[in-house]
Amino acid sequence: MKSVTTGRDLLNLLDLVNVQFYEVSAKLGSGFPVGVTAAVSSGDTDSEDDLVGGEESATGQSESQFWTFFVHVDSTSVNLRGRLTINAPDAEYAVDAAVFYTATEEVTIDREALEEFLNRAAMIALYPFVREALHEAGRKIGASPPLLGIYDPQEIQIRLNEPVSAQSG
Repeated sequence: MKSVTTGRDLLNLLDLVNVQFYEVSAKLGSGFPVGVTAAVSSGDTDSEDDLVGGEESATGQSESQFWTFFVHVDSTSVNLRGRLTINAPDAEYAVDAAVFYTATEEVTIDREALEEFLNRAAMIALYPFVREALHEAGRKIGASPPLLGIYDPQEIQIRLNEPVSAQSG
């Protein structure tokens, strides 16, 4: 089993093998005019709980981004999953995607090397897929999707909270 102590060494041992989307969603905050309230056909149309409201909902005035990351490591793979949620003035967005890397030989990975790899390689691979999915989702609902700039590793930092074991499988 090879021991890896730098992100560059890890990059040389891993190959990107897959990109997987778990969720791509965009919800328009307005645009449908207020109308008549209608009953939902659920067997009991007299119930107040079955009414569909005709009011528009506001998503807020400012744009806020929130990233959540999940990391899976074993002796032959490193996987990074990132979920971006954005509340824009006209819509709410969520993009959840992952990149999967495999090694041709078993490795043990130093914590600092793993963080360096995640920030300097895995995020660089994942980010354009998230950016494109966000833009396409907004376009499909007729919103003005937020434009994500080029990935800045100083702005988005992945820090591991728990010890990572590269030997667990």
